[in-house]
Amino acid sequence: DLLKSIVLDGEIPSLLIVGAYREDEVPDHHPLAFHIRELDQMKVAITKIRIGNLSVDYAILLVAEALGMDDDDSKVKSLAETIHRKTEGNPFFMLMFLRSLYDEKLLQYNFGVMKWTWDDDAVNSKIVTENVASVLVNKMNRLQEETQRMLMVASCLGATFRLSAVMTVMKHISQVEMRDSMRALMRSVSGTAATMGNSSASLLSSDLSNACTDQDGSDSSYASSIEEFEGEGLCEVENEECHFMHDQIQSAAFELISPEQRDSFRGRIGRILLQSLPPEELEASLFEVVGLLNCAASNITDEERDELAEMNLKAGVKASENAAFDTAK
Repeated sequence: DLLKSIVLDGEIPSLLIVGAYREDEVPDHHPLAFHIRELDQMKVAITKIRIGNLSVDYAILLVAEALGMDDDDSKVKSLAETIHRKTEGNPFFMLMFLRSLYDEKLLQYNFGVMKWTWDDDAVNSKIVTENVASVLVNKMNRLQEETQRMLMVASCLGATFRLSAVMTVMKHISQVEMRDSMRALMRSVSGTAATMGNSSASLLSSDLSNACTDQDGSDSSYASSIEEFEGEGLCEVENEECHFMHDQIQSAAFELISPEQRDSFRGRIGRILLQSLPPEELEASLFEVVGLLNCAASNITDEERDELAEMNLKAGVKASENAAFDTAK
């Protein structure tokens, strides 16, 4: 509504608004789609530019820019054409493919000639999986175990998350629980099985006192992990706010969690945040916390179910007041 008012305000001259969205995430009933149709009917000039995959020519420019080489270099063209063929020109897939070549030492910087070098045959033979998330999971499996744990927690908090929320969860959840929730192939150390879905207490009661008995995380280790996942290009950190660089990265981080533990793990995170966040932060994170608790709703007591219903009602009313109708549903 605010955007619509600004666009229709005739007293604001020379105004250009640029926006971007994914078509599959904005169906016809979405508020944005509704407002775009409404502005169309009001004869507001709207230019739609559909952005698809890169052509071969632009793929060459991207690869040349990434490697700091000339785009008319025959080897650069050959490499770019191979990458384009294997990724169908998806920019994110192309960059991930380049990074995987570097990680696997198929692409190396030669200080003798002061430029990047690679083996065309080795690049040609590299298999590209259809699911880029699996490539990212393999990449994450090479990170420090503490970094993997932080990414697991962050993936449950959304595309954008607060570092303080991640560290709050990390300080209240044991290594045993973490290891039990990781995919078997991701565990670097075996741990005793832990029950994540304990629902013997009220949602609002404190069950955090015995959660940290074997957690050795410290601010310094968290800082090291933050530096690692930022350095690997997985997340961007700006002060307290972080966001995954791509939704596929968030999906890959979520894949680190054992499928049979995902609901209980998210419920556990929701319980920790509910019990430990200050009132003002809890209010600001109400939708996220309720969403996490809802994931484990099938394994809670009747008393907890009543409390959760009240929280869902509160979240629904807040969403309706904010005109976030999809969230309110």
